[in-house]
Amino acid sequence: MPEPTASPAAQAIGERYGRTARTRRRDRRLLIAFGAFIVVVLACWTVWAGLDQVSGTGISADSGSDTVVDSQHVRVSFTVTADAGASVACAVEAKAVDFTVTGWKVIQLPKSSKTTRSFTTTVRTMQPSVAGDVDSCWSSSSR
Repeated sequence: MPEPTASPAAQAIGERYGRTARTRRRDRRLLIAFGAFIVVVLACWTVWAGLDQVSGTGISADSGSDTVVDSQHVRVSFTVTADAGASVACAVEAKAVDFTVTGWKVIQLPKSSKTTRSFTTTVRTMQPSVAGDVDSCWSSSSR
């Protein structure tokens, strides 16, 4: 598309302040390149976020109840959801009033054909505790 012609005075002012047909074409190319860059970045982020969801472990743990047995033991009940037949280990902890960890135990859960299972374990503590909780669960190799 041909550029419209401007008067010599308008051309002189445009050249003085850098508004020529050449700079407009350059600016248009830069804007298109920047837009394409943004599209590529968003597409890569979308693919990465989607693959991160797919490649997740699929293991979740929900704390149930906890019972302070005595000054050195806390019983923790929890539910684990994992793929059937998966080897899973969980870290269970006991906590004091100020939320410091007073006892910690890793337990290896047996494989099962069920996806959701409930467990109860007793954690030995170093000082009196007021609560117990499942810290995390992960996929583990079978014994």
